[in-house]
Amino acid sequence: MQRILNHKATAILLPAIIGLGGAGISVSVFEQYGWSLFLVLPILVSFLAAFMWCYRRSKTFGSAYGVACLSILTLGGLILVFALDGLICLLMALPLALVLALIGSAIGRIVATAVSGTAGTSTATLLALSFPFFVGFESATAPEPHVREVTTSVLIDAPIDDVWREVIAFSEITDPPEGIFRLGIAYPIEARIEGHGVGAIRYCTFSTGSFVEPITVWDTPHHLAFDVTENPPPMSELSIYKDMHAPHLHGHMVSKKGEFRLSKRGDKVLLEGTTWYTHSISPEFYWGIVSDEIIHRIHLRVLNHIKSHTENR
Repeated sequence: MQRILNHKATAILLPAIIGLGGAGISVSVFEQYGWSLFLVLPILVSFLAAFMWCYRRSKTFGSAYGVACLSILTLGGLILVFALDGLICLLMALPLALVLALIGSAIGRIVATAVSGTAGTSTATLLALSFPFFVGFESATAPEPHVREVTTSVLIDAPIDDVWREVIAFSEITDPPEGIFRLGIAYPIEARIEGHGVGAIRYCTFSTGSFVEPITVWDTPHHLAFDVTENPPPMSELSIYKDMHAPHLHGHMVSKKGEFRLSKRGDKVLLEGTTWYTHSISPEFYWGIVSDEIIHRIHLRVLNHIKSHTENR
């Protein structure tokens, strides 16, 4: 019994340690948050865990997958301890990692039972040593990040001129942060403006700092557009350390420009807010959905505040 427990602990811990080294190379050396980190690494760790657990032993797939998942969770704990990332980002990445563990553990179990002798261990070792080359290749061939667009709208029962004035510089949002904002995602607090018309500078204050937004279109009271020249960090990481600044907090999710459009709908006003932004975090099919939803929630906090403030007025 003790031998089985020791074997399981090794199958869980050793791949997690190898995964920590791979995460360190990707994050600290290359500052790369891409498919090698979020696709290849979970498959590799789960493969190694399942391979070690099933090597020269008859184990079910469920058992191999369970060990692989425990190894991935252990890797997450090590990442927290060594301050490579914070809890919120790890929780957002976990669903994808657990799905990929199905692939890695299946392959690891097959290789462990089908390949005998040193061939099996050589295969596992080669795969572990190949990870830095995946990261280096991705870093060298990474394309320019794709510009994403998110639009959110609300219908407001108030005069369009009142809505316009609030759009230009909305008052302080006193409602406490809810949902994802309570977990550290940056949320809007207020906006102020210096100047009037095109060329004025709008400052949209978030919980982590201020966006600096030079006005590019000023069409009273229908269209306000602006570039974004400065971005605050997109979140404050939850960590066991007081000040933890992961590389992805700087330059990996960047707002480029935004706009508000106001149009009459009978006695009401349709207010639409749009943000154009980039993020260099892959795979985009996964992280794009996450980031779009974050932008949408930010929009809703601002638009609902404008709606409440103007309607109550």
